[in-house]
Amino acid sequence: MQRRPRPKLPKIPAEMGQWSDLLLREILGWPHVSSRPMFGMIAVYHGDAIFGVLPRTRAMDSPYSVSFKIARLTAVLEKSLKGERRILPHNSKAKWISFELESGDDLPDAMQWFARAYRLAIKANKSV
Repeated sequence: MQRRPRPKLPKIPAEMGQWSDLLLREILGWPHVSSRPMFGMIAVYHGDAIFGVLPRTRAMDSPYSVSFKIARLTAVLEKSLKGERRILPHNSKAKWISFELESGDDLPDAMQWFARAYRLAIKANKSV
């Protein structure tokens, strides 16, 4: 059986580590959120449903990216993703989406995307 090649996880700069810590502190304040280390990142969960990853030493796509999971892509969400220039290119069927921070000023917008993913994780937990 042939294994898929391991994805390249870029190292992050110190500045990105600081931004990631700020985002993580805020997200951990939301109800029923927990975190676990995962491949140089910190995964955030609502119950058992993962809804995002924040870089600790590595990132998913670019050194300045955070990633969130959109389990069910609605037309409204798809339109929002396409209209957001900081969303990294992705397959329209992809569940994991990366948002690239250009500066600390992008933190509130990243937080809004995590909030959307969090709300979808709540719905996923309720349907189980």
